[in-house]
Amino acid sequence: MSNGGFSRRRFLKQVAAGSSAAALGTGLSSAQEVRSGTPPRSPVTVTSYPVVEAKGATASRQLKIVSRLEIPQTYQERILSLSPSLKLKVCPAEEEFQREVSDAQVLYGSLERQDLALAKQLTWIQYLAAGVENILWPELVASPIVLTNMQRIFAPVISETAIGLLLALTRGINRYALQAHDHLWQPLRGLNEISGLTMGIVGLGGIGTDTAYRAHYGFNMRILAVDPKPIPKPAFVAELHSPDWLPTMVPQVDVLVSAAPHTPVTQGMFNESVFQAMKPSAYFINVSRGKLVDPPALLRALREGWIAGAGLDVTHEEPLPSADLLWGAPQVIITCHTSGHSPLVRGRQMDLFTENVRRYVAGLPLLNVVDKKRGY
Repeated sequence: MSNGGFSRRRFLKQVAAGSSAAALGTGLSSAQEVRSGTPPRSPVTVTSYPVVEAKGATASRQLKIVSRLEIPQTYQERILSLSPSLKLKVCPAEEEFQREVSDAQVLYGSLERQDLALAKQLTWIQYLAAGVENILWPELVASPIVLTNMQRIFAPVISETAIGLLLALTRGINRYALQAHDHLWQPLRGLNEISGLTMGIVGLGGIGTDTAYRAHYGFNMRILAVDPKPIPKPAFVAELHSPDWLPTMVPQVDVLVSAAPHTPVTQGMFNESVFQAMKPSAYFINVSRGKLVDPPALLRALREGWIAGAGLDVTHEEPLPSADLLWGAPQVIITCHTSGHSPLVRGRQMDLFTENVRRYVAGLPLLNVVDKKRGY
């Protein structure tokens, strides 16, 4: 069954196959697919799983979109071509934004807390990041405003960093880089390979899924995972369980990857008990949020050899102060929350937003709807 060029069955198949880009691509359609029509009064949403089709638009009125961010002209044209009822205002000046947002139904990009008070007609926010913990103010959570994020958009490039950090640790690339600075040729001991290892992933969303896909098919790794959502298990994941399976999973893995969102439930979840349960030969990789980790516990794990090393793209405080003891911990690689940086990301962001506007106009479910109460 399909509607508007979107196949539910094909979408779920692509998700299970592990390709975020392919899954999203099944829903990306040309502007010509919606030649006319007017938007419904509010966006149509469904729970993340399963994906279902909506019944179409229910009413007619103008839909006004505002953004502080520059939107490339080609995308502006694509968005406006979706319906004659669409109006798009890009506001580089804050004064103009505050004036235009007052009667807007859709906000694209960043937002401030005071925007909610100004935007009396707001029904949908398309946020630019995957993590939304910084904007889940009580008034937004309690409101009927729909929030969508950029889940899976950053996943390809962040998963590359996750694999890169692991390779750097196991092949001693970080240590060789230090030797190269001193022009020192000295073969290192203790180099390891990752092929055939067991990887445990906490959070099988976009980042977790793409990391698992690359680890399994690129390095023949066995994948174990936990996730709170009742999602279908991808073919390349050996076992998928609810988070209460974490104590059982941790002692089995050679690599433990944090790919979960930051919520009150996940804050500090990687603590002393988790690091002590890991193999001394195992590595910890964090490419999600630094506040999921208990800093003293990680520092002690590295210093006392509870684990073999850690690759961190995120830290408990950002920027990490120069005096923080984590900088000097043994066998740690720290990148400065840059795993999501790539010139290709913006195009994927605009593609997702354009597709969600198409869905809004056609009365179809939006992609990446956030459960505001759960925080992801």
